[in-house]
Amino acid sequence: MSTAGLFDLDSIAPFFQADSLAVIGASTEPRKQGGRPVRYSRLGGFRGKVYPINPGASEVQGMPAYPSLSAVDDPVECAFIALPAPAVEAAVRACISKGVRAAIIVSAGFAETGDRGRRYQDRIVALARASGMRLIGPNCMGAMDVARAFFPTFLPMWGDERHDAPKVGSISLISQSGAFGAHVYELARARGVGFAKWISTGNQCDVQVADCIAYFAHDPATRTIMVYLEGSPEPGKLIAALRLAREHRKPVILLKSGRSAIGAKAAMSHTGALVGSDDAFNGLCTQTGVHRAQTIDELLDIASACVAGKFPSRREVGLVTISGGIGALMADYAEQVGLAVPPLPQGTQEKLLKVFPYGAARNPVDPTALWARDVSVFGHSLRALLGDGGHEVVVLFASSVGTIPALRDAILTQVRAVRDQFPDRLIVVSMIGPAEVIAQWRSEGFPVYEDPRRALEVVAALAGFARLVAGKERLHPIPRAPHTPRIIPGEALNEFEAMRELECAGIPMTPRRLCGSRADAERAAASLGFPVVMKIVSPDIPHKSEMGGVALNLRTRREVAAAYESIMKRIKKGAPKARIDGVLLARQIAHGIETILGASIDPTLGPVVMFGIGGIFVEVYKDVAFRVAPFPVSEARAMIREIKGYRILAGARGRPPVDLECLARAASRLSLFAAANAATLVSVDINPFMVLPRGEGAFGVDALIERVRR
Repeated sequence: MSTAGLFDLDSIAPFFQADSLAVIGASTEPRKQGGRPVRYSRLGGFRGKVYPINPGASEVQGMPAYPSLSAVDDPVECAFIALPAPAVEAAVRACISKGVRAAIIVSAGFAETGDRGRRYQDRIVALARASGMRLIGPNCMGAMDVARAFFPTFLPMWGDERHDAPKVGSISLISQSGAFGAHVYELARARGVGFAKWISTGNQCDVQVADCIAYFAHDPATRTIMVYLEGSPEPGKLIAALRLAREHRKPVILLKSGRSAIGAKAAMSHTGALVGSDDAFNGLCTQTGVHRAQTIDELLDIASACVAGKFPSRREVGLVTISGGIGALMADYAEQVGLAVPPLPQGTQEKLLKVFPYGAARNPVDPTALWARDVSVFGHSLRALLGDGGHEVVVLFASSVGTIPALRDAILTQVRAVRDQFPDRLIVVSMIGPAEVIAQWRSEGFPVYEDPRRALEVVAALAGFARLVAGKERLHPIPRAPHTPRIIPGEALNEFEAMRELECAGIPMTPRRLCGSRADAERAAASLGFPVVMKIVSPDIPHKSEMGGVALNLRTRREVAAAYESIMKRIKKGAPKARIDGVLLARQIAHGIETILGASIDPTLGPVVMFGIGGIFVEVYKDVAFRVAPFPVSEARAMIREIKGYRILAGARGRPPVDLECLARAASRLSLFAAANAATLVSVDINPFMVLPRGEGAFGVDALIERVRR
């Protein structure tokens, strides 16, 4: 998918790079919406110009105030609008007249309140777009560029007594919710984690989360991107932005609300967002290399761990523990999150056992209680794993050692020395202790977590980003189908028509004939070759087997004739008003594995393709994987490998492996078909899609295409 023309990054720059800021609705009260940007510019030492706009004051917080934006003689690049909703339109018009390039509307009372607010919001957006001015918000908390001390935001950053400036870092946060962004900012500050940039998009009336992801993908100061998302008004832009981040080797950690029905409704009422299928969104994250966090802690844990820039290239871990029981649990946790725990070389184990004869030296390494008398056992254990063991990352479980002053300082000295010896490796610590002690360890570059499972989950996430950061994840181009049929609106296609259209799209279908009489069916069966399958063809009967409209394993002309009569009789009795287009005769495929291929139009992501083990139990087992269309064959292969039943396809228990390449090509071509017809399709269902042994191909034997009604 090309990103050309989707993003105007230069127009986003003034939200972070402007040298002049007008605060429209500037307040003399520093803690109010219009007061904080003025206060922060003074505290932070912003080198640009700040123009407080307040017709009722000659000065605001010691700075000269202006009665209107037009009263400012100098050019203004960015405006911060903190006014009641009814006054916002006039402020936007004033910005347009002044030539302001970017405006942040923090006011609420727009699309999030319903149709009336949406119409008002749309009118303001139309004004801005006609002039070329970009808008963030409304219903947001602004933005900031920490390194430049540019703070057009009312995010609470300085308290009455805490005057420490925001810490500069390499993480940039995009939050659709301002309050969420403020919460994460405060959690990060408590951990000593800094930000490069921070922005809340609110209702996304103009600038969307996707625009900000694309901007941060190109931003040299941003190395890791955090996202809180409720919904995306333009799925194509979101997908393209995530692909850009992947191309620029920027890890993206994303938390999305709307997993549950209640959560989806809450997101709608919050920012007017549309939320779609959660399974489909998981598929999008997988195909774009995004780590989807489940909690705020996970979001921050992984993003802050990325700051060190150490991403293990192998999914394995070394474990050091002061508790044999916790060591066993850690080994279990490692396996659960997909990390191997390989044993140390036998010679290394023997050397360690000379240091702690009653310990365990295999991996996990447990020096037993000897550590309380001789903290050097930590150094020996870590060096063995990082050196002889060749581990890129070690997790050290130190329990409550952080609460014991003499021991914790001595152990930190040991761990620091090992880190200095292996500066390119990562040592993650699971430890309990006072906040100042944990902060000290983190300031030394050691990620610290109370729960050892959290530590291992972070390691697994870092390993998941390794290929991306190293530039080894090549994005394969989306292929172009030689011919993709165009579906026009109307009633659902019958099975014969659906199979014809899909076959034209390059998706193989079983040989078949449409027959209007018993004699036609007999001739078709002889031509196709026995055995054959007979199915009723009717746009009014989607579930043919439930109506008695299917006959299998017909081996003679006589059996075909009898089946025809029986099916027609049952259908006339069970569905007397159904339109009958005839019967479909198809060659019966006696061997192969039933899979399912499907496509639907997700309300927020657009066309989505689903794959899984097929047959009548697909809705019971739900062993399926999703991808947003279109996608190349390489992505189809990854989707196929994702399901639990993949081992069956690959040849489990002595079965021959199936034709996975043919299956992957079919899935990719279905994605092209769905993408090309996204405006007119409701769904495509190919179940079963029979996959034969390797080299023998794959064929759809049943298909349904539901179209948008005229």
